[in-house]
Amino acid sequence: MEKFAEYGFNRSHSAAYSVIAYHTAYLKSNYPAEYMASVLTHNLNDIKKITFFIDESRRRGIPVLGPDVNESEENFTVNRNGEIRFGMAAIKGVGGNAVKAIVEERTENGLYKDVLDFAKRINLKSVNRKCFEALAMAGAFDCFENSHRAQYFYRENSDDSIFLEKIIKHAATWQEKQNSSQVSLFGEDTGFEEPDIELPECEPWSKVQQLKNEREVTGFYISGHPLDDYRVEMDSFCSHIIGDLNQDLRRLRNKVVTFAGMITLAEHRTTKTNKPFGRFAIEDFNDSISLVLFGEDYLKLRHLLVEGSYLLVKARIAPRFNNEAQLEVRVSAMSLLAEAIDQMTHEVTLKLNQESVTEEFIEQIASLIKTHKGNKALRLKVYDKEENVSLELKSTKSRVTPSSLVKELSLIPELDFKLN
Repeated sequence: MEKFAEYGFNRSHSAAYSVIAYHTAYLKSNYPAEYMASVLTHNLNDIKKITFFIDESRRRGIPVLGPDVNESEENFTVNRNGEIRFGMAAIKGVGGNAVKAIVEERTENGLYKDVLDFAKRINLKSVNRKCFEALAMAGAFDCFENSHRAQYFYRENSDDSIFLEKIIKHAATWQEKQNSSQVSLFGEDTGFEEPDIELPECEPWSKVQQLKNEREVTGFYISGHPLDDYRVEMDSFCSHIIGDLNQDLRRLRNKVVTFAGMITLAEHRTTKTNKPFGRFAIEDFNDSISLVLFGEDYLKLRHLLVEGSYLLVKARIAPRFNNEAQLEVRVSAMSLLAEAIDQMTHEVTLKLNQESVTEEFIEQIASLIKTHKGNKALRLKVYDKEENVSLELKSTKSRVTPSSLVKELSLIPELDFKLN
C-alpha cells in the first residue's frame, strides 16, 4: 500500500475494509448454438426479433458472425467452431437462386480465392449486380485478404462505373470466352487470356458508414452498433433504456428519466399558427421512440436535432397538456453523448483485483493518471474476491480528465472503473 500513498491515495480511517457482496455465479447458456441458429432462421422476416436473438446469443457467449460467401448457407448455421454464421438469405437483394448458385459452386469446386475468382466461377445470371452489391455491403466478401468494402464501390471519377461493375464485366467476358469454341482441331488453346484487374487503392469506409450500409441490406447492424463507442456513457448516466418508455408509462408517472441514443430522423416544422417545433426519432441498441419539442424547449435544443447525432436526453413522464389521463415523454434537456463524461462525472473510481496489483501494473496506472491530469476526483478500490473484502483509497493529490482517461482504461482488461 506504500506505493499507492506515493500517488496521493490515503486509507479511510472510518471504513478501511468493508465487506462486499460478489455475484460469482455465471449465467451459462441454456440453449446450444444450434438452437439459437434455428430461432434466428425462423425469425428471418422479423427484424426486431432477429436483433434481439443476435444480442441474446452474444450475451450467452455464442458469437454471431456476419455473412461470408466461403461459409454462409441460406439460413443461419453453426460452423465447426460453434459460432453462428449469418445466413445469406437474410440479405436483401440476395435471392434463393443466388444463394443456391453460390453454395453449389463452393461445394463442388472449393472456397473462393478472391472476389474476381468468385465472379468468374459463379453463374452471373443467378448472381447479378444487385446481388454483388448487397453481398459487399453486408460484408460477405470480408473473408478475402487485403480487401475492404469501400474498394468494391470505388469510382475513379464521377462518370466512372463502380469497381464491382468492372469485376462483373470482366468475369462475364472471361466466362464467354471459356464457353466459346477456343480450342483448335489439334487441341491447342487459341484463346487470349486477359490479365486480371486489381482492386483499387482507396480509404476504407468509416465505422458509421459501414454499419449504415449493413443496415440498408439486412435491416439491422451486423458488425457492431453506432452506439458501441458510447457504452460507458450510457451505462454510467442513463436511468432507463428506450424500451422502458415504449411500455406502460403509468409506472413512471411524474418521474424524471435519462436515456440516450442516436437521432435517426429530425424534422423542423411550424404549427398552423406559425410557431416552430421539432419532431425527431431516437434509437438505442434495441428500440426507438418519436418525440416532439415545442416552444422554448425547441428553440433551446433545435441545434441538436441533426440526423446521426448521439444524444443524452433528460425527460419527465407527465400528463399531456390537453389530456390528463394520457402520459407523454416530455423532453427537458439534451446534450451530446461525446461530452457527457466530462460534464457529468464528479469522480472516477478505479477497481482492481488484488491479484492484478503488481509493481509494473501500479506504474502503468500511475503513468495514465499523470498523462490525463484534470479537475475530477480520483478513487481507487482494491478488492479480494475470495475474502470478500475491499480497500478504498481516495487520492488527495491527483485529479483527472475522465473522457481521455476512460479511453485508455477501457484497453486494460484487468481493470474496471466507475463514473460517479
